[in-house]
Amino acid sequence: MSKVALVSLGCAKNLVDSEVMLGLLAEAGHTIVEEVTEAETIIVNTCAFIEPAKEEAIEALLELSDLKAQGTCRRLICAGCLAQRYSTDLRLELPEVDAFAGTDAIQEIVAVVEGRELAGCRGAGSFLYSSATPRLRAAPQWSAYLKIAEGCDHECTFCAIPAIRGPQQSRPPADILAEYRALVAEGVCEVNLIAQDTSAYGRDLGNASLEGLLRQLDTVEFDGWLRVLYMHPAHITPGLLAALAEVSAVVPYVDIPLQHAAPSLLEAMGRPGSPESHLDLLQRIREALPAVAIRTTFLVGFPGETEEDFDLLCDFVTEARFDRLACFAFSREEDTPAHDLPAQVAAEVARERLDRLMELQEPISLARNTELVGGRLRVLLEDFDPPTGGMKGRSYRDAPEVDGEVIVGDCRGDPGDFVEVLITAGEVHDLRGQVVRGQAPRKLQSATR
Repeated sequence: MSKVALVSLGCAKNLVDSEVMLGLLAEAGHTIVEEVTEAETIIVNTCAFIEPAKEEAIEALLELSDLKAQGTCRRLICAGCLAQRYSTDLRLELPEVDAFAGTDAIQEIVAVVEGRELAGCRGAGSFLYSSATPRLRAAPQWSAYLKIAEGCDHECTFCAIPAIRGPQQSRPPADILAEYRALVAEGVCEVNLIAQDTSAYGRDLGNASLEGLLRQLDTVEFDGWLRVLYMHPAHITPGLLAALAEVSAVVPYVDIPLQHAAPSLLEAMGRPGSPESHLDLLQRIREALPAVAIRTTFLVGFPGETEEDFDLLCDFVTEARFDRLACFAFSREEDTPAHDLPAQVAAEVARERLDRLMELQEPISLARNTELVGGRLRVLLEDFDPPTGGMKGRSYRDAPEVDGEVIVGDCRGDPGDFVEVLITAGEVHDLRGQVVRGQAPRKLQSATR
């Protein structure tokens, strides 16, 4: 048996894969350690979505390989998307790495750690866990990700995920319900549903949908937050909006990557929409969910993007008034249609547009947060805040890791507590507030029915 440490890079979907690998290893008798300096085997679960993610993964592998030279680590394993996509090349370029386990080999991680050599990864591959699969959660114990599907059927021309993860595979609703019940029974305060496109859930099953899944989850009594992430604009139906509004645990938070507003670019990206259809969708969301916080993501520097296209995007962002906005620059990924498109945009131009868009969003975010001053929000405490001597946490408006925080300077609760907070100030990313007096920190009480 070995002491194993795992470094998880990339998205929350990767984190779930990491937790499954840790669960399988722990069940097999291996000891899981948090510090890489204590590990005999180190696994790096990698991302390969865009070039910066690949660079981060390779840098992490090279840095951790130094521990082998120092004698503290005997085995270094590259897992995940980078291994799935490039294992053949990486075997030659990274002799420091002892084994590669792609996304199709998650269930074989015990054998890999114990020295078995896998055949090279080929093409797309994924492993879809079930509620019975061992899983050792690495996230804070009060918050959990629940992956409802794997892979993707969309044909976005800039994205390599389908080539890495394969077509969509949805988990059976009963299996998801079983895992949800177990998380609630454990006292988890926040469950985040994730997939490459959660709104496409069940289309491959023929008799399931995200709307139907949410209504099944509503049969479980849950006083915490149920958050739905990564919805595609083409799949936001009236029925889904009704479920988001009516299911008691679902928070009014919509994460809907739009990617751009210029119609010609959206068509070239393989994405739906126009400024008019986007605005209509946002209006329908806000009518169905009046307290909604909307997060989106845009891609700038896509081949053929002109200054006029970018100006159109900026005008759209000004009118749309998103609560949360993320942006990334186009990454020219091999094996995607966009790789060979003409009129490639210079990297420095794309970066400059990214900076301009984020600067444009700042006063919008500040205004949206300032509108909350004087109101009350339920806050999930997560950590101490040394500058104020109090606590900081998140409201329903803040997804883990990617959004802002609520700083509660007069709070003395514990991480994982819910408190009611009067908002006293709004900043670009964060809110500040005070605990509503007479409201003691309240731990989540959960049961199933």
